[in-house]
Amino acid sequence: MSVENWSDDVLLVSLPADPEVSNELGAVVEMVRDKRQCDLVIDFSSVHLITSATIAELLKLRELLIESGRRLVLCSVSRLIKGVFTVAALSHAFKFADDTSAALKSIEAAAHPIPLSNRRAFQ
Repeated sequence: MSVENWSDDVLLVSLPADPEVSNELGAVVEMVRDKRQCDLVIDFSSVHLITSATIAELLKLRELLIESGRRLVLCSVSRLIKGVFTVAALSHAFKFADDTSAALKSIEAAAHPIPLSNRRAFQ
């Protein structure tokens, strides 16, 4: 697992191919608890299988980030793994992005709301 401070308030975590990444995610939970004010992007590009322990750690991360008003985006998630989230009725609980670039852009866009004068164009 690699953890990169993408910016002062965004962590980018790349998960390993190992299906038992829950220990690594447990370490990320501790990082988020310590840092508190950060958004989190988790890159699943190397992951081909997840366990219930991994999902449990992701739910912990989601809860921590929601409590502190921050965002969690999962990116590069395979169709197989997205299917696991769907079957577990959790696909609505997480934000997904196609790749790290799209994930980082979605966090950046959410951090900068559309100015009031421009909102009519998006309605």
